[in-house]
Amino acid sequence: MKNKYLNLNDIYLKDERFRISYFFSLEKLALSLKKIGLIYPPLVSFRNNHFILVSGWKRVLACSQISLSSIPVFVVEEEDELKTFLIAFYENLATREFSLLDKAEILRKLKEFGEAKRNILEFYMPLLNIPQTLSHLDMFATFSQFEPELKKFIHEKHIPFASLEMLAEFNSSERRLLLPLLLPLGQNKQKEILENLREISLKNDIPAEKVLKSAEILEIVDSEKLSPLQKANKIRLLLKRKRFPHLYSWKEAFDSFLKKACWPEDIAINHSPFFEDEDVTVHFNFKNEKEFKSHLLKLQEVASKKEFSRLFKLFSDD
Repeated sequence: MKNKYLNLNDIYLKDERFRISYFFSLEKLALSLKKIGLIYPPLVSFRNNHFILVSGWKRVLACSQISLSSIPVFVVEEEDELKTFLIAFYENLATREFSLLDKAEILRKLKEFGEAKRNILEFYMPLLNIPQTLSHLDMFATFSQFEPELKKFIHEKHIPFASLEMLAEFNSSERRLLLPLLLPLGQNKQKEILENLREISLKNDIPAEKVLKSAEILEIVDSEKLSPLQKANKIRLLLKRKRFPHLYSWKEAFDSFLKKACWPEDIAINHSPFFEDEDVTVHFNFKNEKEFKSHLLKLQEVASKKEFSRLFKLFSDD
């Protein structure tokens, strides 16, 4: 490799054939460049009458951000595309952790540059801490095809592998409909939406897109009175209700019983998570004999009401 100084404008950034990462913050690197300059020159290659980046996108973009006019570079003279890409791969492998999307991009480009599938499975996937299976290779290939806005969301929200797997089960149109619902939520609620939508689609043998375009969901989406977070949560609960209609029927009946029986707020009453058994738990705290007796009197008062028998019917009704 030859050392050379290049004007930043002479680096053709539209050619991204060797690029691995697309989402990163430049703030700290830009500060470092201002304080101590560029220590590690990027790697470039001369292709089609242009100097293009082999490795160092973050460094070059940060240099541009602070308006540097020229920078030192190393010129890679290797002509083979795969071998050139491997230079970028190994330089990055030695210096940082790859994200799930980085790994997907690496596997995609190894295939595009002609690396044998067997070598990808047996050699590169272990280097990337990916199980050596065809199903994982296919899964990461799907990740690499995610829409740009979805990739940005995945990067910013640090979406885990399990959720990416579920996102891969939906088509592009469905993922675009899902994205506004996932954006305002935390990871657990995002996973809940994906799981429930998938199960509703499978159970009813209908496309997820049809569920997301149902009248009741579109009514929430089009509401001008609700914030994005409120819309996402309402749709999350609606999907849960659609997936577990009997559970919500029982829950509504249980809540109705508590309201009609005027159940005391300082005494907790809990049913099994899915009403799968007849056990009901009552819990209260007390500091002395007086408080204990007070709670017992409240429970006796509830038990004397005619609505109390409804509690036991809830668990005996089919």
